[in-house]
Amino acid sequence: MSSSLSLPPLECGNFVNESLSLNKPLFRQRLGRPRAKTHTAFSDTQRLLSPPCHVNRSRERNGRNRALSISGSTGTVLQRKEEVTMPANASLSLSLSNLNGDVLSEIASYVHGRDALSLALTARHLCDFTLHRVAVMLVCRTRSDLVCLHQHLLAGEPKRAVYLRSLTILGSTFMERPWQEDPNWIFPKNTYEYSNASLLGDILQAAPNLTHIMLEHSAPLFHHDPRIRTALASMTRLVRLELCHMDSNALPLFQELRSRPRVLHLSPIKVDSPVEVHRLLSAIQDILESLSSITELHALDLDMKNVPSHPDFSGSQTSLPQIRQLSVHWWHPHLDVATVFPNLEAFDQHISSIQLARPPERPLRRLSVTELHTFDATRHPVHLLHLRRYPRELRSFRRTVYETSPVGIALHCFIDTPTWLKYWRQLARAAPRLRFMDVHCHTWERRHEPGWANNFVQTLRGYSLVCIRIVAPQPPTSDSLDAPWHEEDIQTFAELPDRIMQVMPSLRYIAWAAKRRAPGGHPDDYAWYEDAYDCAPAEYTWYRIERGGSDGARVLKGLSPSQGERVRRFLLDSDLEAITNIDEHLRL
Repeated sequence: MSSSLSLPPLECGNFVNESLSLNKPLFRQRLGRPRAKTHTAFSDTQRLLSPPCHVNRSRERNGRNRALSISGSTGTVLQRKEEVTMPANASLSLSLSNLNGDVLSEIASYVHGRDALSLALTARHLCDFTLHRVAVMLVCRTRSDLVCLHQHLLAGEPKRAVYLRSLTILGSTFMERPWQEDPNWIFPKNTYEYSNASLLGDILQAAPNLTHIMLEHSAPLFHHDPRIRTALASMTRLVRLELCHMDSNALPLFQELRSRPRVLHLSPIKVDSPVEVHRLLSAIQDILESLSSITELHALDLDMKNVPSHPDFSGSQTSLPQIRQLSVHWWHPHLDVATVFPNLEAFDQHISSIQLARPPERPLRRLSVTELHTFDATRHPVHLLHLRRYPRELRSFRRTVYETSPVGIALHCFIDTPTWLKYWRQLARAAPRLRFMDVHCHTWERRHEPGWANNFVQTLRGYSLVCIRIVAPQPPTSDSLDAPWHEEDIQTFAELPDRIMQVMPSLRYIAWAAKRRAPGGHPDDYAWYEDAYDCAPAEYTWYRIERGGSDGARVLKGLSPSQGERVRRFLLDSDLEAITNIDEHLRL
């Protein structure tokens, strides 16, 4: 009897974006925050993606019905009962490589980087489908990297560049360091030389399937090899486009762009003369106008810090209603946010001490700011307020919270000073809608009085939170300059989830994590994660608060990380009423 087995749909998890470094694994750092390791090398030895499958056969009493299950370390992936007539002593050999080619090709299309290398190492037959996907996300940092990439990607038939999906070209690729060869060299310390721009042009012409490209020093690269701009304009699959150090010569790229990107980053080159400023501002205005036809574009990152204002420039403001997320790295008087971006939902302002400018009738889902000092007469309610660093002026901080009236807040703060404890008590009154909070705690004092940790916990009385996530500081180490904590304060942090549950009756979920030290640093040097709006530098331990026992007392029940992530996504995506009644709307 013939029968066909149908596998269930492939379930893809959140794959880690892997890139390829041609010399050694590297770590990217930004503002002191260590990045996750995202680069692989050809010489890395990988373990197998999964252990060999095991086949279990069991015969029922009638001798004919047999259950077949194929299982691995991730659990059973296929189960069915069928009629079989094979002898009991017959051998059955199953392998992933037994699947036909189109199925293997479909499976391989979901993996890249380390996952692709691991899958290729499971069987020789799988190499044909997965090995070329190891180098689909590349980061180029040096001149030698570019030469190696050129040799690797343009080899073979078809060229390996056709499999490339993400390419990042950093400015250091074209950096000259004359001081390394000439001890008398004084200034400038580093210079740039773009004779190898043609290598990049060759790569881009052979890589039509790119979905993401980040190009630093784009203006001189466009000048030295016009093929680079032409190749970018001809691509049809770009989803994310990042151009840094661009000038007015980038305008033809956007006028001829065939792709429909969803995310765009623009960073103009530094200009000084009034003529260059006027030309660049006109080009940026024309670029924004050309973007109006790309309805798929929803996120724009605009860095105008290198462009001074021009008193004689007055241009029309083209509306971009499709933009939902805007990141501004410098406030520019010629950019009217309210007019150009009427449907804004998420606004990241990397600027200090400026006025919040946006349509007052449309509340934001997320506002990420360094610090706000001034407001107009109208309040600006937001769903999530993220303060990128700890407030330096607490009165301004309280006013910011009052004017935005957030449902959730993510911030850095000190928890051991009387001034901060005072504002912790006032924060609940300043934000009556506050329902969830991400707190990254720091300590200021070198020597603490006993009980300071419990004083912080007591300031949380009066809050109506349903969820709080806390990154708590660690006690000083033996070689620290700070005085050791008292035993009762150490015990308070050890029992922090239970202590907070007792002072906050409305609380339903709590997550706790210890602050991680900066890797390779002094024991007192902690990594500074001020740029992560969800304040999640460490692995959280999640708890749900339930009624338990015969007396109905509130108890903590542990949650898995995936359940905790569901809670976090619910808080970010739901409205105030659903969050307030979270037990009725969220089932774990």
